[in-house]
Amino acid sequence: MPISKPYLFLLPFIAWLLMFYSSIADMVNVWGTSKTYEHCFLIIPISLWVLWQHKKEFNAAPSGVAWLPIILLFFPAILWLLGLAAKANVFEHAAAIFSLQLLLWAMLGNAKAKVAWFPIAFLVFCIPFGEELIPRLQIITADLSIVFLQLSNIPVYRDGLYLTIPNGQFFVAEACSGIRFLISSLALGTLFAYLQFTKIWKRVAFVGFSFIFPIIANGIRAYGIILIGYLSDMKYATGADHLVYGWFFFSIVILCIFFTASLFADKPNEQVHQHFPLASQLTKQSSTKAAGTITLIFFSFALWGQSITHNNKTVTTPPQLLADAKAIDNSTWGINFPDASAATLAVNNAGDTYFYTARYALWQPTGELISSRNTLFDKDIWSIQQQENVTISNNANATTLSLISQGGSSMKVVYWYCVSHYCSSDPLSIKLTKASQLLRGEEGYADIYAIASKGEQRAIQYAQRWQASFRQKPE
Repeated sequence: MPISKPYLFLLPFIAWLLMFYSSIADMVNVWGTSKTYEHCFLIIPISLWVLWQHKKEFNAAPSGVAWLPIILLFFPAILWLLGLAAKANVFEHAAAIFSLQLLLWAMLGNAKAKVAWFPIAFLVFCIPFGEELIPRLQIITADLSIVFLQLSNIPVYRDGLYLTIPNGQFFVAEACSGIRFLISSLALGTLFAYLQFTKIWKRVAFVGFSFIFPIIANGIRAYGIILIGYLSDMKYATGADHLVYGWFFFSIVILCIFFTASLFADKPNEQVHQHFPLASQLTKQSSTKAAGTITLIFFSFALWGQSITHNNKTVTTPPQLLADAKAIDNSTWGINFPDASAATLAVNNAGDTYFYTARYALWQPTGELISSRNTLFDKDIWSIQQQENVTISNNANATTLSLISQGGSSMKVVYWYCVSHYCSSDPLSIKLTKASQLLRGEEGYADIYAIASKGEQRAIQYAQRWQASFRQKPE
């Protein structure tokens, strides 16, 4: 008995849901717990609304199946495996959405997918992305604030992300980076670009404007908060006033973007309406074969992913310390890598340099070498003044952090990661190295090595010694 059309569409969708269930659940959890991505709950309703506006064209377009997106499904499936093995959630989230977009294209066919191209493409804003921009956005916000303060003839002293004016001090925290403004504005700007313009160059230009304008506006917002603090002798622009001012300013940003789109929008008589032929030029292919192929792809990769998650061998052997390092319980450093299989905090004989190392299994149910939960220093005490890369051996690079506290104390931190015998401070290369080992079925471990000292050269010298010591003796 042949399978009816609705079931043909439903079967690969069920397979997609089974493969990406944990990734989707994690993605929705991010939407609900992070204010930066609360707008993601609106993306699917907006996509359905836009499709509803084109329902006549959509219904008129012939149905069919498209085989190109079925072939392309292998790429997000591999991306999902890499994300699963490396515990790179953004890879998993992106793979889930890209696979859904390709699935819709494949099962709707080229003609209908051409009508629904924007609602399908707009689903990309379901992916919680952009947090990696936060450190750079903090610096840009501080830079813009300094420029505006100097133009206003307000004395200001900058030390990293600390901005000091005659009657107070401000810190450009992660919440002040403007990432919430930026991601939401970019999504809305993309929607406005589609609704208001038809020319490609106009749409691209407006999306670019929607990206740049919130960054500049956030710099003005930060400057405004400092200005209010300066004029009110620090009575306002802090606490609740700070938050209210931020949301009010965000509303102004959205109104400006909307007004700009309306101002330069194509007039109704300039709109170019595309008409799709009723006759399909698609090659006649079996819908059953297409649905079966997609389902097979999803189930095959899902089983491969299960083999990775079952590789949860615990590693309890601690990484090697330097000979003159003695373990201690705590320090003002504040480094913390929770859920590690083994971790050690130590200090040298002189008491002026601290060492930290932690070890994880390549894959374990909880805990990860590179994660937002891990902290290289106590962010309530220290802020990054400068960051740069250094070479500590022929096969290892590290990162140095120049930290400063609100009280003016300074500290240098050198850190790097190792996956088995590959060492680097680049998070992406470490994650990909770990993922490749898991995909090949290899065993191993993942380590963090970090050194904190008052002097940068002393910290680097210890890092070179430490790297050389455990590279000479395989563990």
